[in-house]
Amino acid sequence: MDMFMDARGATPEEKQRGLEAARAVLDRAGIAAEEAADGAFAVEGWDDMGFPPDQEPTEAVYVAAEAWWAASNAAKEACCAGWSDEKRYHVGGLQLLHDPETELADRATALARMRAIIEEEDGRNEYHEDRIFLLALAATAEMADSIKARELVSAVTCAYTPLAHAGFTPDEPIEPKRRAVFDAIDALERGSAPLN
Repeated sequence: MDMFMDARGATPEEKQRGLEAARAVLDRAGIAAEEAADGAFAVEGWDDMGFPPDQEPTEAVYVAAEAWWAASNAAKEACCAGWSDEKRYHVGGLQLLHDPETELADRATALARMRAIIEEEDGRNEYHEDRIFLLALAATAEMADSIKARELVSAVTCAYTPLAHAGFTPDEPIEPKRRAVFDAIDALERGSAPLN
């Protein structure tokens, strides 16, 4: 499994620099990215549970978690070299890559895929289509304004919920719900357009 940088406003070169720094840390530690991320997730989960003594992670899990945190810190430092504190504040950091076609889609591809998924949505599924959220994130990845990006992504995912669950309200027409999602995607497209 690979990784990507969640760093709004970073150039592709800056993101690549961050990834190279993270890989170097993990290589030195001799720990794969997935193992390191799993370790961090386990330690953070134990923290969230209130540190129950009978569920404390093993020493190997702690080592993996420390490697992930060190890799993430190195990635941020390398990616954000020379940035202001304000700009650094909006950097999410290192993330595991689960679905490269979705998570790394360029803006135009992400918008087209969202629209295609919405066109096909019949509202009869039991669960949300996670790709809508991930594609909305990908479409706004180059936006420096993280607050505006978050608002645009939220608007799409909130509009998508009634469409995704239209089967639970069979007496309501589905097309207005579909139109609301398309409107939210259109707003995301306008709001995320690069400034020339």
